[in-house]
Amino acid sequence: MRSSVGLNINVTATEKWLQALQAGQGFTNFANVAAVAAQFTFIQIFNPGGSGRTVLVRSFIMQMGAATFFYTAFDNTARTTDAGAGINLLSGGAAGVAHVRSETNAADSTTHFGLVAVPINQAFSPPIEWFAQLAPGQGMSCVSALVNQTLYGQFYWLEL
Repeated sequence: MRSSVGLNINVTATEKWLQALQAGQGFTNFANVAAVAAQFTFIQIFNPGGSGRTVLVRSFIMQMGAATFFYTAFDNTARTTDAGAGINLLSGGAAGVAHVRSETNAADSTTHFGLVAVPINQAFSPPIEWFAQLAPGQGMSCVSALVNQTLYGQFYWLEL
């Protein structure tokens, strides 16, 4: 936290992350999805309906098996394969309510809000902090822009 003369107090995103992590509110989980012919690849963070929590996506890391593109997208349909609930980054803390999920599908019905170019076998992590906010029943996916693509991914988030 930074304070200056007067009433101005600033809290950095890094300080917010550390405070939440120490309070047991920071989570991560990952999924790996193999390429399937004629199918798009999805890795999603999903905040289940009725969770009673708001999920703040701090960041993610994605890597693809080929030099290609992926979309960032809002995706409010839970994907079929559940990689599991968020792993609490406070060792010994309770699991999160949000889950990382994955799927391959012949159709991409997500709402794209970004396009990322990824060189082959190089991981991508966005330069911005606090990537998305998800209410109960909402999700965010990284989706291959082309079919038949391998996708590896990990999300980092807070549950408030």
